[in-house]
Amino acid sequence: MRLPWRPAPPRAALAPAGVLLASTGKPFTTAAIAEAARLAAPLADRGRVRVITVARIHGSSFGLQHPGLMPSKKEKDAAQALVTSAIKSLHRSGLKADGEVVITRSPAKSFTRAARAAGATHVVLDNPPGGPLTRLDTGATARYLRFRLRDVSLALV
Repeated sequence: MRLPWRPAPPRAALAPAGVLLASTGKPFTTAAIAEAARLAAPLADRGRVRVITVARIHGSSFGLQHPGLMPSKKEKDAAQALVTSAIKSLHRSGLKADGEVVITRSPAKSFTRAARAAGATHVVLDNPPGGPLTRLDTGATARYLRFRLRDVSLALV
């Protein structure tokens, strides 16, 4: 059992991955999965793909935490189903893949931490079809990733 004031253990349990496939909580498109497979294929020693999606913590008033703002079990299970289906698609392509669901307010920060922990050389950010707010959210995430991960190539699919 981890004490609340102790930091969480590093993601050392997960194997290094050359490609990070990320989504802000929407289903992965086939184009994004194909792009991740294309980028991971030439990486012989690091051809693993890490799949990550977000279960969002909703806003809080005045910075006060409230358990009702956390994602429900149904939302967590839906996010896990997205990751599982993407991993199965990558396995059918003949690639090794693993994944995780991150519960956070800031997807960009979580994607940055996951890319650094995996040692990724490529990040594929899924750009799902949607309205102007979806495009704004994905664009802000992409700008943050470009700024924070300068040595990693970013593909916005």
